[in-house]
Amino acid sequence: MVSIRQLCVLIAACLTLSVALAPPASAKRKQPPQKTEETQEDSAEVIFGKSFLGKTYDDELEVEGWEEVDGGLVAPPIYVHRYQREDGTYLVLTSREVSVANAPVASFVVVDALVVPKPQKDVQFSIACMLAPDETLKFMGEAAGSEQKEWWTDVRRAWEISLETGLIASVKPKGIRCTNASWGQ
Repeated sequence: MVSIRQLCVLIAACLTLSVALAPPASAKRKQPPQKTEETQEDSAEVIFGKSFLGKTYDDELEVEGWEEVDGGLVAPPIYVHRYQREDGTYLVLTSREVSVANAPVASFVVVDALVVPKPQKDVQFSIACMLAPDETLKFMGEAAGSEQKEWWTDVRRAWEISLETGLIASVKPKGIRCTNASWGQ
């Protein structure tokens, strides 16, 4: 049989344990993150970039409000083009060459898009990056380094272009090196 004293000690121990394990009264439930102006803008940028998917063009694709910086063949039939807006934001479009019988110029279809905000000071965005030992320039990255070096290995963020599909995927930057756009100038 249990005495009243033992029962009181057991109840007191249970109450103490429940108070110790209970969250503080001042704790609030976590609220979902509020959409900031920046994330809304990013969403608008992503929507803008994706609006090019499936677009077919011959020879060159002009993007209103953007200046084409560079681009070219990644590996047949995948091409990449980098555009820059006045505020420093980059737009990258990958395209697949489509063969059209007896066509006087090449025809392409946009398969993916990437919008990259203006890089931080002393960082460049390059579409000419590689991962050794493969020397295919199928990577892009935000990199920093000495102006005296041709290749920069301090890559902060990186993306890979699929040689089969042309799709762009974010990848870990470890081992990737990017060309210094100012090299030799």
